[in-house]
Amino acid sequence: MPAADTDGEKENPQRKQSLNAAGNDCQEQRHSSANVTKTDEQDEQGHSRYFSQQDQVMLLNDTGEVDPDLEWSFEVDDNALPSDYTGYPAIMEQVFLEALFKRVFNSTERISLTGFNGFKEPTVNRFGFPNIGQSCYMNSSLQGLLTLEDFVRSISCQERVWSSVPEAQLLRRLMDIRDTHSSTDPKHKSHCLRSFKEAVTVHAPEFRDSLQKDAHEFLISVVDQIRSLSPLLSKSAERLGRRYTCPVEDHLLFRMENTRRCKKCGAQSMRQEEFTNLSLDLVPGGSVEEMLQEYLMETELEFRCECGGRTSGQRSAFATLPRVLILHLKRFRLTSSFDLEKIQDAVRLQRDIVVSSLQGGRCYSLISAISHFGLKGEAGHYICDGLHPNNCPDEPTDSWFTYNDSVVFETTGSSVCQQRQNSAYVLFYKRHD
Repeated sequence: MPAADTDGEKENPQRKQSLNAAGNDCQEQRHSSANVTKTDEQDEQGHSRYFSQQDQVMLLNDTGEVDPDLEWSFEVDDNALPSDYTGYPAIMEQVFLEALFKRVFNSTERISLTGFNGFKEPTVNRFGFPNIGQSCYMNSSLQGLLTLEDFVRSISCQERVWSSVPEAQLLRRLMDIRDTHSSTDPKHKSHCLRSFKEAVTVHAPEFRDSLQKDAHEFLISVVDQIRSLSPLLSKSAERLGRRYTCPVEDHLLFRMENTRRCKKCGAQSMRQEEFTNLSLDLVPGGSVEEMLQEYLMETELEFRCECGGRTSGQRSAFATLPRVLILHLKRFRLTSSFDLEKIQDAVRLQRDIVVSSLQGGRCYSLISAISHFGLKGEAGHYICDGLHPNNCPDEPTDSWFTYNDSVVFETTGSSVCQQRQNSAYVLFYKRHD
């Protein structure tokens, strides 16, 4: 939900003035709690409903006041907001907070942020994606997908099959994104991003507007749409005397086997389900492996058995394992007022995990992570950390990139695991073959 990159777009003075005013209003509300007047956008302690206390540390200097060195002025792409956006305070709040997050992340000065201490590494003048209007959820999802080199290559090498199929517009636009990834032309990248978003919204209109969206929901929508093309593209391949292999089914798909056992008579029944990702409950202070084990533990459910028993136990197990395992950490929950509240609990991110299945265990390495900063699902900012394209997970250089929309800087996998414990949202693990 960013909105700080103009990338050559025509400036609109009226919008800039309104956004700067919103920034000044929010700046006044970010002073230490002793000077804060509680508003509808704050809780009883005077904290912003859109910031966590950890996130607010980003905005404060050592005296507990807003850092005067932060740049509160920013510009927005004319296509980022509806023409009447000033009438929607929530949109204004989203735009300002995201621009502020980006401003702090991109600062070259030392900042005090839980899990983000130290000087920013040198920036990289390519690989980033411009913000086209609160699109950090899309940018971070795309960066995560592009770290899956074998998956992307599987799409690219079958271009003869999908290139002439009108319904495969999503694949063409995704490959355009891949081709422009290393470009330093922000205008061309912006064009490709808009075309990609337009292709996605043909079957997922919920992503058509300029509001903040959930990165996991967007990612899975893209994955599902790619998979849904498989029957059509298989027929197209047959006409060409070729065979189409669905990249999602070949790289991301796996099956879970659920076994239900009656507590009274011991009768069992089994069924298998297909998944492209798993959503894990957070285990505060727990590791990724521990959260996986929690998911696989037996649960009790009500089920009327033929023997008269009313209670059964159900246990899940991996029947097959994917080449890339996508794990979604459940960081958001609905409050009694039906707001999306973020769970700030830290979890231990692991570079390597062992995943057990009915066929045996396999080792996986973390290659990418999407993180969310902010207190609510409707606001905040998404970034992505990913393995350097030229490195392998086990190389000693351990070179990674942090993708913060159009700004990219160097980091390491070990730093990512340490710094993203409170913010990691989607994890990509690659299997060792």
